[in-house]
Amino acid sequence: MAEAQLSLNLDIKHDASLSDFSGPGWMSIIDAVRQLHVGLIGQLYLFGSPATGKSHLLSAICESFIEMDKTAICLSLNELIHTDVHVLSSLENFDLIAIDDLEVLEHSSQWQEALFHLINRSREGQRQLLFAANRPASELPFQLTDLLTRLAQAPTFKVPNGHELADRQALLQSILRRRGWQFDGRIIDHLLTDGPHRIGAMMEVLNYIQPMFSNLGRSNISKAVISDALRTIDEQTLAAELADIAQEVHDDSEAANNDNHTIPLDF
Repeated sequence: MAEAQLSLNLDIKHDASLSDFSGPGWMSIIDAVRQLHVGLIGQLYLFGSPATGKSHLLSAICESFIEMDKTAICLSLNELIHTDVHVLSSLENFDLIAIDDLEVLEHSSQWQEALFHLINRSREGQRQLLFAANRPASELPFQLTDLLTRLAQAPTFKVPNGHELADRQALLQSILRRRGWQFDGRIIDHLLTDGPHRIGAMMEVLNYIQPMFSNLGRSNISKAVISDALRTIDEQTLAAELADIAQEVHDDSEAANNDNHTIPLDF
């Protein structure tokens, strides 16, 4: 099993911190995470639109458990759906199991059943569970109603959509501080006010412009370089907005074609 985990790259991504989510819109979720830390709750369910920071938060929560000398694993079902379903076996030995992209199991009754059994084993072993999806459990079009029941038992929170400037600013400052990156104030202001609002898209733009400054000392940053960075932010923001529109059209089409029939499975 250890070899399977290594080959599937199930390790925690160590580029996330709970400090990234210190904005006011995240306060209730972080409070629930603290309750998860001390065992007051055993499960947590997060949902929201794509690129709103769910995966980043899951990694941060897992990292926080590791810092507490606990074991944690973060699973992206979007990455695992085309692999052997038995990869979910024996994962209940971790103190925290974070399961991302639940919605991709819509068309796989085999994976739904495997997740159902993993949840049952984890609960029997008093392990903690963390879920993330693009919609509440009650709206997931799963055939296995018993799995939906298990998921619905977790305290549920919708993640902020990124429209609040204070949330974006807190996350950006935390990431820059942790990475040791420094940008001209005009670039930061432009990214916060005119860049993408969704966390994932904002981070992609940040990663896109950083190489423009990686080999330059602060005294060598010209107005032309800053102008190029501002223009790049605008171009990448437009691309992100077009991608959002395409995703919304796809989601509407999927919803229209969804039969939404459910079949119970009793255990």
